[in-house]
Amino acid sequence: MTAQRADVHHSPSTWRQPVPPAASPERTVLVEEIARAVLARGPGRLIVGIDGPTAAGKTSFGHELAERIAHAGRPALRATLDDFKKPWKDRHLYDRESGEGYYRNAYDYGLVRRLLLDPVRSPETDSCALCGIDPLTQLDHSARRTPLAPDAVLVVDGVFAFRPEIDGYWDYRVWLDVDAELSVRRGAERDRNWAGSDAEAIHRDRYGVARRIYLDEVDPLPRMDVLVDNTDFARPRVLAPRRRPPVTGRAEFDALVIRTDYADDNAWQAVRAALAEDPDLSAYVVDDPAWAGAGVGEVTTALAGDEELSVVFLADRMTMTSAHHALLAVTLLTRAECVDDEDYAQLTEFGDRFRTVPAGVHDIHANLSIGNMGFEEYAAAAHDDPEGVFRTF
Repeated sequence: MTAQRADVHHSPSTWRQPVPPAASPERTVLVEEIARAVLARGPGRLIVGIDGPTAAGKTSFGHELAERIAHAGRPALRATLDDFKKPWKDRHLYDRESGEGYYRNAYDYGLVRRLLLDPVRSPETDSCALCGIDPLTQLDHSARRTPLAPDAVLVVDGVFAFRPEIDGYWDYRVWLDVDAELSVRRGAERDRNWAGSDAEAIHRDRYGVARRIYLDEVDPLPRMDVLVDNTDFARPRVLAPRRRPPVTGRAEFDALVIRTDYADDNAWQAVRAALAEDPDLSAYVVDDPAWAGAGVGEVTTALAGDEELSVVFLADRMTMTSAHHALLAVTLLTRAECVDDEDYAQLTEFGDRFRTVPAGVHDIHANLSIGNMGFEEYAAAAHDDPEGVFRTF
């Protein structure tokens, strides 16, 4: 990349980290390759999202990527989702300190859209705000505008970047991956100056729990343009897409149950026992560690060729840890298999997945197989349940 260097515009937030020095020639090459892939998306404005576990190195990577884009002659803007959190003064209005509360309530996605993403996406808008509320000082920077060139590239980092509220904005998606324990250690070391002895607990019990909810509910990894193992800053490496083994041997009328969580074998045996209590259930159970951590997108992709199957049941982390051992029922029907948009909208009125107690597996599978009931009817029943679980009609 030898074009005249353009500018990089940074957020005014005091939370902003400095641009890191080059860690190694290998890292520079990888960042340059990703920058080229981003710029290949087109000459107009582009928006890049960088996600991954807490302390995976998202902000540093975002800075490096923006620098390489600017070296290629395209103006770059840097923002982080941490600059668009809800103000601390309002935290009495909602839970923001538990893992689930942090995931549900910490970020103001409406503000992200209004100040940052919508202006960049709108060709007629010539400026945007790179910061809402400073996470440290709590000062409101929403009135500070940054110019938007017609060919600007916005690079945004942050956890939960691919939630449905903002997922449709990204032109290029990056996932930085590190082991969960390394995330805790790095994060605790980084934040000990303000969190003190509570730093590790905050990362394990708040951020770690929030991350698991995000992965279970949103399953972002199958949508990534690139996955990078950032365990070693000096030697990051691009990860090949995960390949799950084929599911073979299922009889035509068997329900399909796939185990995706392998943390607690005693919990799994309890799930198996609950499934066995239904004498009518004929199920093909996949119990293979090669499926560990598989998300909904990976499962539906792997089963796309099975035209006889319309629903799959996942024994995931929530299945193992909840008292009711509810499995995740996921429809395998796609828009292409529906009559029209209205038909697909009806099918997914309550989403493409819902929870069901083990006793509901046979009823759901059998009725969907013969077309006696629709997926949306079961999803509606789960939606009406206080815990969001289908229990029986």
